[in-house]
Amino acid sequence: MNITSSDLREDILKMASIVESNLEQALRVEVELKDVFVLENEINKFHTSIDDSVFKYIALKTPAATDLRIALSVMKMNSELERIGDQAVNIKRNLKRIAKLHPSIDSLSEEVKMMLRNSIDAFVKHDSKLATDVIHHDQEVNDLYRDIMKTFIGQIKADFIDFDEGFSVIRLAKCLERIGDLSTNIAEDVIFLESGTDIRHNAHIKFGRRKEDQVVTDKLKDNHE
Repeated sequence: MNITSSDLREDILKMASIVESNLEQALRVEVELKDVFVLENEINKFHTSIDDSVFKYIALKTPAATDLRIALSVMKMNSELERIGDQAVNIKRNLKRIAKLHPSIDSLSEEVKMMLRNSIDAFVKHDSKLATDVIHHDQEVNDLYRDIMKTFIGQIKADFIDFDEGFSVIRLAKCLERIGDLSTNIAEDVIFLESGTDIRHNAHIKFGRRKEDQVVTDKLKDNHE
């Protein structure tokens, strides 16, 4: 079986498309849990298949430099996308316990969907700058999540909302916040792929402000060169 780095990229993008679709479906009230599981099963098949392809590619091609980074990045993205698929199922389960969608959840879901979309676009476009934007945006998602948690804990204590519903809103928000974290991980994978730089424990790059984006991009470029 002749597996190329282009094959790995193509497969992970197909999986990412299904993951994005599954998240959209999970957030729609009219969509049933069983429909989300249909896409989740497809995601799981891709998860197994892509890991197998990466193992074979490394064993048979003994890639180096950029090709090796592609294989390692695809393997990490594969795991993160599969976990996002799991969170989509959890979102649907909690959404079924909520009487109505709350505006705060709508806002959080739009932010998270944008992060996921941009992390994949950064991979497609080889764009470390866009990946850095995703990483910086995670703080905004965290702030939204904390606001939701504080608001609904207060509403539960004041008996403004039923405990089960309020707790389900908080758990749903946590699922979305987790998808933001996983999208951030994908963005980190893109930066590793494009520059060879592992930024997972680099606070300056991970938590720099938006006005520092060009400095960050220049740093990554210098490391690559």
